[in-house]
Amino acid sequence: MVQQFNTDLLAEDGDRATARKAFPRIFFALDNPALRQIFSGHDGRANVSKTRSRTWGVFAVFLATLALLLAASSDLYENSGETAIRAIAVVGALSGIGSVVIAVMGVMYRKRKIRWLTDRLATERLRQFHFQQYIAHAAEIVAGGADPARAASYLERREIGLEKLKADFLSRLDAEFQALIEADDFGDGFFFPGKPPPPAGEASLLEEYFSAYETLRFRRQIDYCNLLLSEKRSLFANAPARQAKFFAALAMLLVLSILLFDAVVFVGAIADQAWFKQPLVQAAGLWAAFLALAVRTLEEGFQVEGETARMRHYRQAINRIYLRFKNATEPEGKIEAMVELEKTAYDEMVTFLKSHHEAEFVM
Repeated sequence: MVQQFNTDLLAEDGDRATARKAFPRIFFALDNPALRQIFSGHDGRANVSKTRSRTWGVFAVFLATLALLLAASSDLYENSGETAIRAIAVVGALSGIGSVVIAVMGVMYRKRKIRWLTDRLATERLRQFHFQQYIAHAAEIVAGGADPARAASYLERREIGLEKLKADFLSRLDAEFQALIEADDFGDGFFFPGKPPPPAGEASLLEEYFSAYETLRFRRQIDYCNLLLSEKRSLFANAPARQAKFFAALAMLLVLSILLFDAVVFVGAIADQAWFKQPLVQAAGLWAAFLALAVRTLEEGFQVEGETARMRHYRQAINRIYLRFKNATEPEGKIEAMVELEKTAYDEMVTFLKSHHEAEFVM
């Protein structure tokens, strides 16, 4: 299975074909078409809402920056005629008002951001439900790997569990999102209370059960972190690590530009050179300052630094748990590590939702 999003849920035909060959006896527990269908609807809407909300956020920053640049350039066009000056003033005023309406008041922006985050909550909780169910019913799944009747019984129970999740959680998703965002104690996120009973059965079947979780959960989560932290991805993809370096370099360049233009103005004043005192030179320093502010606003809106730090911390936590899983010699130890991973994934999800809920494209 190639490294891409949602391979852990066997989203593509190729994923399912590979998993069926790799884990033939417990494939029935890995493949959940009904859950994937629900997941797909929320995932598609989340992606669209994310793109639209961030597009409007960037547009708000553009308008605010344009308004500031025009205001700082008044000396450059003061002799352009009354009509031109009025037109520029109108453009600057409309840009400033537009940025406030979009970013501060939330028109065309906040509603889409909330929709994105709410649907992302749905997808991640569906993913967590899938794997938590795999852990909570480990004994039934292993038994079903050797007995088709037990497998059928498990699938009936799983279907009932998914219907309950739809009624108890997905049907009131907006309320669940608000409660989670506002909560100080958001729990451990485990759908199945109590300690999951360890599976028992023939060694090869147990190995297949644990190997499936290792491949589809541990390794896929590590792959996901590595993907987001890679500095080789496209700058326009979901690549916070590369974007953080880009924004940092751009901000540094603009700061150096501010210092350079200030130095030019200072030298011009000392040397009494008219060229260094031109309005263009003085305006350029202000332009660099406002552009640096815009870059900082975009960085805050995209949460690239926070996202990078969060992914590094999450990867470190997963690797630590994964080592425990690999070193466990008994099913009980492996199940405990699997439970810890699910709780860690839930904590990471909450941090993601809270940080992006608070992020704003406001200058």
